[in-house]
Amino acid sequence: MPRARNEPGTRALLPFSASFSLEHAELVSAVYTATVIERGFRFAHLDGWTTRAKGVELDGERLFTSSTTWNRSELVDAGDAVVQVTLQAGYAQVWVAAETETRAAELMRLLRSLLPAPDPSGRREVTVTFWTYGPHGPQPSWRTIAVPDWTSIEPNYTGAAREQLDGLMTSFTPAHGGQLVLWHGASGTGKTFALRALAWEWRDWCDVHYVVDPDSFFGQHADYLMHVLLQSETAANWASFGQLGTSQAMVVGTDQAGDGESDHEGSVRRKDWRLLVLEDTGELLQPDAKAVIGQGLARFLNLVDGLIGQGLRILVLVTTNEEIRKLHPAVARPGRCAADIEFTTLGEKEADAWLEARGASARAGGVRTVAELYALLDGAEGPKPSDSFAAE
Repeated sequence: MPRARNEPGTRALLPFSASFSLEHAELVSAVYTATVIERGFRFAHLDGWTTRAKGVELDGERLFTSSTTWNRSELVDAGDAVVQVTLQAGYAQVWVAAETETRAAELMRLLRSLLPAPDPSGRREVTVTFWTYGPHGPQPSWRTIAVPDWTSIEPNYTGAAREQLDGLMTSFTPAHGGQLVLWHGASGTGKTFALRALAWEWRDWCDVHYVVDPDSFFGQHADYLMHVLLQSETAANWASFGQLGTSQAMVVGTDQAGDGESDHEGSVRRKDWRLLVLEDTGELLQPDAKAVIGQGLARFLNLVDGLIGQGLRILVLVTTNEEIRKLHPAVARPGRCAADIEFTTLGEKEADAWLEARGASARAGGVRTVAELYALLDGAEGPKPSDSFAAE
C-alpha cells in the first residue's frame, strides 16, 4: 500500500504501510483504503440502505471497478473526495472519504438520491438481513419484507398466546445482554405472521437478522456464528483503524432500513439491538441437544447470555413446530428465557367468529389453524400463508 504523502502546509502524517491477503471482491476496498491514506483525507463516512439501482452515475474518475455474479463495486474519485459503492442483493453499501465532515455528508445525501430506496407505496415494510454460509464464508443479503402491524393480526391468536404476544409487541424492554424468545406450536398457527408483525413493532430500535441455515450456524462452521454476532462491530473497528489523527473522525451508520436516529447532520445512528431469528430449530432446546448437534447447545447458550453474548445487544428468537414438553434445564433457567409462547389452534366458536368478521359465509366446522382459516377465505383449494419467514 502506498505511504502517505505530506503536502506543504499540512500536518505531518505518520508513514503507513500494510499488506493484505485479498479475494476478488475485496480489491476495491483495498484500493479505497490506499487512496484514503495516500491523500490524507480526514473524515470518512460509512452507510447503507436498500435500493433497486444496478449502478451509480456519480461524476468523477472511475479508479477501480469490481463485478461478480452477485455484486458490483465501484471506486470513484470525486476530486475532493473518494467514494466506494457496493451493490449487492438489493442493498447499497457506501463509503465516502473527504477532507471535511460537511463534504462527506453532502456526497452521502447525493448518493442517497442517485441510489433511491424502493418506494413502499404506503405499505408497511422492514428490511431483513438474511444470512447463509457459502463457498466464501458467511454471506448476508438484504430483502424488504411487507409486514402487518400487531393490531391487524391480533384476532389470529387466542388466550394466553394473544396476551403474551401483546406484551412482547407493545411493552417489551430488552435487558442488557442476550435473551431468548421461544415460540412453539403446530404448523399454521401463525408464528410467521407474528414474526413479521414483531419486525414492524420493533422497527425503531431493533434490526432483524434471519439465519437461513441454522444447522451450519451452530454446527460445523464456528466462524459463521462469530461473524454474524460481531458483524456490526466490524465497521466500528474499521473506523478506529481509519482514524489518521486526533482531528479526524469516522462516522459509521448501519441502519439498514433507514429508521435510525440522526446524531448530527449527515450521520445515522445504528439501531441499538438485533433480533437473530432461527426458525424450526426447537431441537436445539431439547434435553438431549448435545448428543444431537454436538456443541451447538453450548454455543447457543453462550450466544444468549454467556461469555460470547456479553456486551452484545442481541435477542434470539427460536421457533419450532414441535411440542416442547420439557426444555433443557440450562435453557429453562430463570432469567434466560424472556418469553415462552405456545401457539394454539382456534376453537370452533373463535374460528367461526374470525370468518364472520371477514365476511365469509363458510364455517370452521371444528378447531382450525389460522392458515386453514385464510384458505377458507379463498376457497377450499385457495392459497395458504407461507410457514417460512424466509419464503416471503
